Amino acid sequence: MTPEIRTALDAAVQQLGDLDLGDRFEPRAASAIVDAGLHRLCVPIQQGGLGASMVEAADVLTALGAVDGATALGFAMQTHVVGGMRESAVFPDRLRERLYRAIVDDGALLNNAATEEGGGSPARGAIPGTTARQADDGSWRLTGEKTWTTWLPNLSFAFVTARLVPQEDVEVGTFLVDLSRPGVERRPGFDAMGMRGSASGRLALQDVSAELVQRRRPGDADPRGPAPGHWFAIVVAAVYLGVGEGARRDVVRWALDRRPGDGSTAVADIPSVRLRLGRLDAELRAARIVVLGAARRWDEQCDGSDLPLAKLVASRAAVSATDEALRIAGGPGFLAGRLERAFRDARAGLINPPLEDVALAGFANDLVERERPGERPA
Repeated sequence: MTPEIRTALDAAVQQLGDLDLGDRFEPRAASAIVDAGLHRLCVPIQQGGLGASMVEAADVLTALGAVDGATALGFAMQTHVVGGMRESAVFPDRLRERLYRAIVDDGALLNNAATEEGGGSPARGAIPGTTARQADDGSWRLTGEKTWTTWLPNLSFAFVTARLVPQEDVEVGTFLVDLSRPGVERRPGFDAMGMRGSASGRLALQDVSAELVQRRRPGDADPRGPAPGHWFAIVVAAVYLGVGEGARRDVVRWALDRRPGDGSTAVADIPSVRLRLGRLDAELRAARIVVLGAARRWDEQCDGSDLPLAKLVASRAAVSATDEALRIAGGPGFLAGRLERAFRDARAGLINPPLEDVALAGFANDLVERERPGERPA
């Protein structure tokens, strides 16, 4: 991590530490990120950013996840969108430059808006109900509603997927929407089990002007290439790894301070507790090696084959670690607070793509094809 990134991260963490972060959306959390300059994390250095590599971005998000999962998840959206845009050739240079300037000069925050109510996961090929019509002057107008738009109150821009109409052959486009435009409505989200402070709301669009970035037929390869998907996998892996590491720190501190009975022995010195602590530590340390190793291979070789594995391993480790932490703390851990919230937040990783069954099916397919007769090395 460069000194500039470290300075921005430390400043953001310090400001976040002064906030009472919990299950309610806290808009000052995003302000802390922007005030520290960390929102420029993946903008190239020559454009006024911090120029973070994927492994540096993962390190930053893990640190933020240990402080507050919802804040880290919100900022992860900015990170993956800008990282993917930076490394994808399909984005027009003028659009990329305009967004870099908005981030650096105006503190702009970005996210994708793809998921829709009842439409299933876009990662599984869902066709959006949101429509895009081309006006007589050539401009595009979007109408529809997107769900699970993380950090929606904070966003300046969103990349929105929409079905092009009227048209005989179905095509899906990705559009850039300035969320200050007329026809944009930011609606509340859901009463979710975890990540409640992430403000994952509903983005409603009524005849909103938008800029076409790319278009494709369903089933065709994404013309943006693999970068956007790979960046999403690593940022969510890093966030949930951070949630698990934060729970590890908190439960160890609690176990050192807690002295039941006659007060002569701390909970941390009980052999069965030591076993649980060792188990959760081993899983988180192994997950960290996988996450950072996968990110480093992308940085050095453009090899993203292990990024779905990183997300899978990190999510599992976070779920397991927070479960162990709650078992160690017992009743006090079950009460509303950091450990209880981390337990719930970690489980949100189970619904973020790449989903576990998709990742495992991909691993199995690669394994079988490598061993299929005629494919084996001589």
